[in-house]
Amino acid sequence: MNVSAYKQRNLGIISLPTDIKYRNWSKDLTKRRIENDSQLEQYIKYDNKYRLNKNTLAVYEFKQNPILGKYKAVAFDLNRGIVLSQKSTHAMMQGLMRHAVHCDMIWQRMLAREAGVDIYQGIVMYNVLYFSMHAFSGNFFTDWICLHWIKDFHVKRHDQAIFNSIALDKNGLVYNFAFDSPKPNLTKIIGQYLFHNHYYSDLYYQHMLQENNLRVTAINSDSILHNSNYYVQLDLYAIDSFKKLADKFYNHVLNLHLLTIVKEFKPLDYLHREHRFFTKQIIKIRYNR
Repeated sequence: MNVSAYKQRNLGIISLPTDIKYRNWSKDLTKRRIENDSQLEQYIKYDNKYRLNKNTLAVYEFKQNPILGKYKAVAFDLNRGIVLSQKSTHAMMQGLMRHAVHCDMIWQRMLAREAGVDIYQGIVMYNVLYFSMHAFSGNFFTDWICLHWIKDFHVKRHDQAIFNSIALDKNGLVYNFAFDSPKPNLTKIIGQYLFHNHYYSDLYYQHMLQENNLRVTAINSDSILHNSNYYVQLDLYAIDSFKKLADKFYNHVLNLHLLTIVKEFKPLDYLHREHRFFTKQIIKIRYNR
């Protein structure tokens, strides 16, 4: 195990169960254990306002068959434990979006559009990647896996995808999450998103270094995000700076990409503030003001 990588994570106390019998999870196992295993009670939290965050490992959707008749989503969170919510995974995703920096979201979506990547399959931030097992546009409810905590994955007989986490403590604690009925081209889509994340994160790093003289560091250097063997190359080499991205999309970004986000995540007051901030940022980058 990469001990230095483990120390870099600085997770503190892990609130998920560490017993070996709780290392493997699937949607069926999650429902069965929560409803029948009293030993899990000490690890369970109830939070209807829970949102996806960088410490989320995976999320299962139960809207069609709620746990205990009322809980529609279950999140595995390193710091919080097993979180049950009466809200859907879609609400958890919206919670993330409400607290994300929307100009960053627009940058990564512009880059995804340039590459021809399905923008509804994942959410990319700087070396953080939330991946949806099915498209999350509109009101579609889906499971999530957070790839910045994942070491590797494999698709089993095209009917199940299994994701293995990186080592989370000095003893090599690893969790495995299984998802049924993955897309036939799941491996390719993940590879595209991994390359997209790599390329976007590099642009972000260079931008922060040049504009703010700030060196941002990546977390989990041993995760799949940094394993080029999984990358599916995308034609993005014409976009080698945020300035070129701004040049390419300047005439469309405010009336297309921002409005798309408003439509998807509902027009909230904070979006107007982000709109003004993004406008200033894109003008500054494009015209060196």
